[in-house]
Amino acid sequence: MGIARVSLKRSKTGIWQGRKEIPEGIRPAYGKREEKCTWPAHLTDAQALAEYLQWRAKIESEIDLHKQKLSGAGLVRLTRQQAKALAGVWYRDAVNGEGEIDLTAPDGSQVDWEATRALLFDEVYDTETTEVRLVPGLQLIDARDELLRSRDLKVTDDSAAMLLEELGQLHLAYFDRLQRREAGDTRPDPALVALPPVDVTLPAAVPQKPKTPPKAAVSITDLFERYAQSGAASVRTCSKWRPQVRNFVEHVGHDDATKVTRGDLNRWVEALVAKPLAKKTITDSYIPAVRVALGIAYDDELILSNPASGLKVRAPKAVETKDKDHSDEAAETILKATLTPQPDALTERHKLARRWVPWICAYTGARVGEVTQLRAMDIRQESGVWVYHITPEAGSTKDSKARSIPIHSHLIEQGILQLAKAGDATPLFYDLPKNGGSLVNPLPKQRASKLAEWVRGLGVTTPQPNHGWRHRFKTVARSAGIDAEIRDAIQGHVPRTEGEKYGKQPLPVLQAAVEKLPRYATS
Repeated sequence: MGIARVSLKRSKTGIWQGRKEIPEGIRPAYGKREEKCTWPAHLTDAQALAEYLQWRAKIESEIDLHKQKLSGAGLVRLTRQQAKALAGVWYRDAVNGEGEIDLTAPDGSQVDWEATRALLFDEVYDTETTEVRLVPGLQLIDARDELLRSRDLKVTDDSAAMLLEELGQLHLAYFDRLQRREAGDTRPDPALVALPPVDVTLPAAVPQKPKTPPKAAVSITDLFERYAQSGAASVRTCSKWRPQVRNFVEHVGHDDATKVTRGDLNRWVEALVAKPLAKKTITDSYIPAVRVALGIAYDDELILSNPASGLKVRAPKAVETKDKDHSDEAAETILKATLTPQPDALTERHKLARRWVPWICAYTGARVGEVTQLRAMDIRQESGVWVYHITPEAGSTKDSKARSIPIHSHLIEQGILQLAKAGDATPLFYDLPKNGGSLVNPLPKQRASKLAEWVRGLGVTTPQPNHGWRHRFKTVARSAGIDAEIRDAIQGHVPRTEGEKYGKQPLPVLQAAVEKLPRYATS
């Protein structure tokens, strides 16, 4: 069996491409070996991943349905009346059978019906009516499936869609009822009165069945290690994700993928939010780590579905109380400190890092890790222009592409060209270790962290001291009238449109743009 992974990547033209392989056993019925989809190039990594996971979740649901069909289980076709009646079973339970609604949540707070509605329904813009309409989301689909399971019903595709429609209508009626009750309306519930009686032709709810012999355990930890060994992600990424897998295993109290439920994952996410961890941290680090492990189990048909597919994080939005870019005062503080004598205890390359890295970041907006990994040979002339050559050969770059950034004349006057040495691959800002260093925490990253500590010690309070230059560059470049496309080319941002991917920015054009940046004071 192949390794399951998040099969999302960029093409050479920048377009996001996703693929999902169809399990071999259902390919004849499914009609395809794999599904493919593309998304626009302007999406960020996080946006593209979110689109991909929603697309994949729908395909996995269809795969599950094909598996059910191939198992030989008979499928029931519901009438509209039966679908209404079955949805009514849920509604009667929701309003306690008497139309009475308890607006108090288990923790004693009032029910936030608006927030709950937003979780169950997705907003879709209708181009014909030019209106936004609500359509059932993944959680409502899960509620429908749970209702069917509770009555041991396996229904046809059209019946499942019809039941989802009826459930959606009743959920909206329920939220309307909550809103009216909250406003003090005690009139009889019209939706409850209109419900048809429970259809006796529908199978009754399934009684509690005796437990079946447990399946062979499938280690979540081992699944993740298979993913790590596949090379689908970098050593550093896997090192960051491994503790998150351990965190999940400790939370659920076992290391068995066959026992993991969507409820386990939801409760784990709730616990992470309560710590509190930032929504972005949970979405970008914790969930993907567990999702890839369960994805392998699903692709290997060790579990019937991946309970982490389409998992959402319900958490407050991050509160930003400070600007992300360095203020004029912070920039002046840092750059003046670079010109002062550094402690004798520092190595020569550490002193060079303090002296030059902030200045390079200020005039290029480059990622600090791209600067701390520069080699003597990376300061060079190209077509008569002195440049920093940022290349994956020196270390990591976010897009794995090389680019050259013209050096501002202010730094040439300060003597930065003294660092240049053709053909010399010696790092400028860190010492080469005898053992080759760490792949998980490479030396350029360690040096960047030390620089951040130093800047913090200067009293600078910008949220991310190193990244603050990257944000500030955009602010200063806009004020200087530098074209957005050129700003992005200097900083190594992905082109925003398909057209911007064609050709390249000539160095003289980039040099002219860099020289538009106002000079920082050196005294």
